[in-house]
Amino acid sequence: MKKITFSLAFIFIGLLSYSQTWFDIGLKGGIGTSFMYNKQIFDDQEIVHKFKPGYGFGAKLGFNFIQEHQITFDVMKTTFTQGFTYRPEGWTQTSDALREFTFGGIDMLLMYRANKNGTYFEIGPQWSSYSTLKYADNGGDFVSPKEIGDLVNKSNFGAAIGFGGYIFGTDNFGVTTGFRINYMFNDMANAEGNDANFPILKQTGAFNPTHNLGVMFIIEMNYDFGYLVSSSCGQRSKLFVF
Repeated sequence: MKKITFSLAFIFIGLLSYSQTWFDIGLKGGIGTSFMYNKQIFDDQEIVHKFKPGYGFGAKLGFNFIQEHQITFDVMKTTFTQGFTYRPEGWTQTSDALREFTFGGIDMLLMYRANKNGTYFEIGPQWSSYSTLKYADNGGDFVSPKEIGDLVNKSNFGAAIGFGGYIFGTDNFGVTTGFRINYMFNDMANAEGNDANFPILKQTGAFNPTHNLGVMFIIEMNYDFGYLVSSSCGQRSKLFVF
């Protein structure tokens, strides 16, 4: 057993030396939108999704095996809003009523990133925790005496994929832009939310879970450090280099 452990350790150290690993840190921010999918909304012609902007900013820590393969850990503070237009019973105004839900919190992602020819593709799991929950509805108050926080889960689990390119930089510093798409697997509504038929907030005789789909355009600034061999091994292809 000791011989096997020693051999695996020796091989691992050898691979690290050969693969010329290094670390990088980055700051990132983005803007996008979200889409709260619930089948009842599509079945009800009176309720229509209204896209609203969302944004996020945060940081990442990356571990690069070689130039082409990387594992990153991202922490993002994000806010997204979903709007719905609808016509409540007895509504006499010419324009539809507007309902909005706003979620703000922390996203944590563990991503595998493949780099090739100045472009990247990433995929991995996402865990989100919501600390800010807001509700507005000019068609009536369908939540009271509860708060919107009483109807939704405070955390959610999903997956994210992204793609983009390295735009410009130096040997140790680079700027990337790209898109990231995430889909949350869990129902956004908790047990009380299901009883209230969130986000429809009226009884329809049906039950369908609500899953959030988000899309964000992201700008990322990265700095490479902690080379186990030399800084030259960390150079990535970029569209512009200075």
